[in-house]
Amino acid sequence: MKKQTMLFWSILAVMIFSFSSVERARAQLQDAIEELTGENSKGYLQPFFNCFANNLNSGIYSSAAIPRVGLRFRISLVAMGTNIGDEDRVYMGVPPQPYNQTPVETATVFGSEGAVVSGPGVSYRFQDGQITTGDFFPFAIPQVEVGSFLGTLVRVRYVPPFKISGKAGDEIGEIKLLGYGLQHSLSQYIFMCPVDISAGFFYQTFDVGDIMKCKTMSYGVQVSKSFAALTLFGGGSFESGKMNVSYDYQGEENAEKIEYELKSKTSFRFHVGASLGVPGFHLNGAVYLGPQMSTAVGLGLGL
Repeated sequence: MKKQTMLFWSILAVMIFSFSSVERARAQLQDAIEELTGENSKGYLQPFFNCFANNLNSGIYSSAAIPRVGLRFRISLVAMGTNIGDEDRVYMGVPPQPYNQTPVETATVFGSEGAVVSGPGVSYRFQDGQITTGDFFPFAIPQVEVGSFLGTLVRVRYVPPFKISGKAGDEIGEIKLLGYGLQHSLSQYIFMCPVDISAGFFYQTFDVGDIMKCKTMSYGVQVSKSFAALTLFGGGSFESGKMNVSYDYQGEENAEKIEYELKSKTSFRFHVGASLGVPGFHLNGAVYLGPQMSTAVGLGLGL
């Protein structure tokens, strides 16, 4: 058990470092989008939010087996990532006035160098990509589950608020993450059911100061079958995500308040995975199949 605890805290340290790295990238991201018009920032940010919403909605479940009564308390660290395709690295941007308004292909937040267009006096360069994580966009979240009451588990995800600053040293605001949901056993109502079946929902909010406010929702059905310490699981879920963006765009002539809403492109996903559990220790992994492929790995300690 001592070795398991040491492993748990080692992975926690790695996940915290990963989370901090992503947030430093988000600080750079704010500086970048404040130099883009509203329509251009939509194209620049949409792939980011698609991946981010997929990550938030991953790694929630690792089994459908929920006892009708009994104590379960588990604290886990869930690492997830979404594949970044070539189509996520570019979008068609329109140069600001007084430059030619012909759309050009340029970098999204996951791209490389922004396009350059010529104009009166000087040329205009679109923003470069700001998140360089290769072909995979990672994230990590702590998760707690408590139960069971009449075959129901409660899950919570939480990251304590902390402040971040932009590259110029100005304070962007607080990072806040909160998620919660329920999972309820359905197989308890089916006599001699050969597999475990459950239904669940999960709601999450993630804010970065006043510039980005994200919400995601996932609800669906889970199925699992246990073989001693090994559990095979899968399921399908309907998912949604919204991100409200608000910032001050500094144009060539005067400032402009930009506000808009982005929606994630994923509406339904399947997932399949496996978990390994021994007393006090739980390890699981899953693959999520939808418009983009995602994976999640969780390590938990508890009853």
